[in-house]
Amino acid sequence: MIVSEVPSTHGSGMALPRIASLLWRRKLVVLAGVATAVGVALVGYILTPAQYSSEAILALNVRKLQALPTESVVSPLPQESPVLRTELDIITSRTMAENVLARLDREGFNANGRLVPEAERAASRVEPPVPDSANAATLEDQNRDRIDRLLSDVNVANDGRSYTIYISYRSDNPVYSAAVANAFGEAYLDYQVDVQTSATRRVGDWLGGKIVSLRATLEQSERAAADFREKSGLVKANGMTLQSQQIAALNGELANLRAKLAGTEARLATAIDAANNKAGVALTEVLNSPAILALRTEQSRVERAILEIKQSGATQSAQLPQLNSQLDSLNVQINEGIQQIINSLRSEIDVTHRQQAAVEANLKEIQDSMSTANQALVHADQLDREAAANRAIYESYLTRYKQTIEQDGIASADARMISRAQPASSKSSPRLKSWLLLGIIAGTGLGFLGAFLIEWFDRSIRSPESLETITRLPIIGRIPELTHRERQEVARMVRDGHSSFGRAIADLQAHLLLSSSPKASRAIAITSAGDQEGKTLIVAGLARSLSATGIRTVVVDANFRNPMVAQEFGDQFGPYLEEVIRGRQTLEAAVQHDLASTIDFVASQSCEVPAEYLLGHEQFAKMIAQLKRQYDIVLIDTPALNNGADAIRVSALVDTTIVVVRRDTARTDMVVAAVNRLRADGRKISGIVLNSDRRKGKAGHIDTSLPKIKLASPQVIKKIAGHVKKSRSFTAKA
Repeated sequence: MIVSEVPSTHGSGMALPRIASLLWRRKLVVLAGVATAVGVALVGYILTPAQYSSEAILALNVRKLQALPTESVVSPLPQESPVLRTELDIITSRTMAENVLARLDREGFNANGRLVPEAERAASRVEPPVPDSANAATLEDQNRDRIDRLLSDVNVANDGRSYTIYISYRSDNPVYSAAVANAFGEAYLDYQVDVQTSATRRVGDWLGGKIVSLRATLEQSERAAADFREKSGLVKANGMTLQSQQIAALNGELANLRAKLAGTEARLATAIDAANNKAGVALTEVLNSPAILALRTEQSRVERAILEIKQSGATQSAQLPQLNSQLDSLNVQINEGIQQIINSLRSEIDVTHRQQAAVEANLKEIQDSMSTANQALVHADQLDREAAANRAIYESYLTRYKQTIEQDGIASADARMISRAQPASSKSSPRLKSWLLLGIIAGTGLGFLGAFLIEWFDRSIRSPESLETITRLPIIGRIPELTHRERQEVARMVRDGHSSFGRAIADLQAHLLLSSSPKASRAIAITSAGDQEGKTLIVAGLARSLSATGIRTVVVDANFRNPMVAQEFGDQFGPYLEEVIRGRQTLEAAVQHDLASTIDFVASQSCEVPAEYLLGHEQFAKMIAQLKRQYDIVLIDTPALNNGADAIRVSALVDTTIVVVRRDTARTDMVVAAVNRLRADGRKISGIVLNSDRRKGKAGHIDTSLPKIKLASPQVIKKIAGHVKKSRSFTAKA
């Protein structure tokens, strides 16, 4: 058993080695693309006029000059990337370009970027042309074109890491390019100053008109508040009305009376409790009374005298009753004095109650009158608040107006020019290196694209491996490409052991013999996908090689559309295959013999009968079966598969089919379609014979080695060696 090792594909994408192989195969296309692009680049370099570039550099001010301790009308630029991007767009705007053109005109540059002499400028100012409507339209179109050219050649950029703006201009005049770059920078600085100045003046004018109306509003609101208070009798002192002050005073007095009443009632209760308990009263009024104090002093003296008498034991003394009587009299007098104080406290409480009632009545009366005046007071307060609000607004506007007036005339730009553009000493473009590099890159890309497109639309056979992969068939033979002279000596090269063609035919023969049992006769159909693939060449060479090894071989030309076997082996003019199929001649009469070898062949010629009728005839099948009994190998040269069903009919009568593919002319899609057609009809296919193979071997010869095979047993190995040795030894002896 022979198993062909077909390389597997990994994914649908082209691996790097495949891309390199593709580019190597199409290297002429790539080189042609590079050469063409480089040539075009050189022509472009020669034809492109010289350009000079000058650059002015601006820097946005990070620190802001603050001349006055006031807030500016126009805030400084935020140091942010979007703001910087906006400033770049302002510089490249059409409005800025118009200002630049006006500045250039004042400096004496004409529309072509040439500096006009002062004499010509003076003459043009003395006698200015009178423009009509047509000239005005033309002048407007010219200005529009000048602006478009100006903006197309200016480049404003920022490096993204600083607040620096680079303004460059490209022109064929170095002086003009420097003047334009500087004009853009100066126009931008003037623009910033103009923005601040105009904004300050607009704000000042608006604030001045607003202050007049606010002053009138303030005077009207203050007058309304004063008139209302005067009519309502609402007079304030220390921020409070008189009624409010009276209520506050009465509330304070009422609180004092209530506190006084509470203290008097507490002292009265204490005095009553002391009198009932017959104990000494420690009230302030009692302690401060001179009479009670004298009585108590006398009471103490009498009590000491009584105590002394009792201590002396003279209980029967005549003074003791007198002293006791005197003590009782003193107690009665003290109690009477305390009772007078208690009565005095009660009188004080009554008076305090009356005062409290009078104050409460007065307070209630004032509160009743206050509720009526509160509504007028609320309205008066509202008028006061409106007047205060109007005053605050007026004062803020007045302050801002004075600040704005002070800022007028001190506007400064938020940027400064740190480097003025100078006329370039060397041209900036075109550069030969840049053009060549562009040509090489473009040419390489063009060459790659052309190579891939040619490869994409190329349906030829790219490699034997890809053919094996696509058809899922092994390549059992690889016949080298022959020159016209070598084609005339095919019979000799089959017997030449040094010929690559002979070795290739010998290897194909070995493969065919190994694919069958040693004693079995075989019928082999040789076909191709299209015409002119070299089927007859392969049939003739294989037949000569087989017959040289002693194998009985017969060749049948079943190609009625383009018969070539008779021409290859030397036709003796019949009879032909058509006559055998139609029963006019016997098979033995149609079998001819090659004069240069022992090969038998059945020739054919073009006929008017359709080939489908002849090849589908029962007599043709019987003839093939008879030849298989008489010969070891029957080789049948069939029409191409794209010529109809002729090859399909023949392949139904044989043991196997070989597809011949000419590498330099065959299309892969046609080969795949032919193989699929054979498979669809259930035909056995041994493999593909690749004709006109251009692959070189190590010694410079065509590499005709067979695909790698795996052998099922040692007997098969011996079989391969025997056949190959026999075939090649015969060619060497010949």
